[in-house]
Amino acid sequence: MTVDLMTLYACRTAAVTATAGGASFTLAHEWLAGALLLWLVPSLLLIANRARLAHIRTPQTGRTRP
Repeated sequence: MTVDLMTLYACRTAAVTATAGGASFTLAHEWLAGALLLWLVPSLLLIANRARLAHIRTPQTGRTRP
């Protein structure tokens, strides 16, 4: 498993965990903690997408595979 795939899976797992934690805190009326955790989710998914794209690039041309 390459570093790109490990980053992809770690960021996806962290995004799911942050979503669950943010929702839990929000339901428990801890608005600030919930909002801060939910604020992290888009950036974690963006990093996961960049890692996915880096994994499917060919080393020779730098272009993505079909």
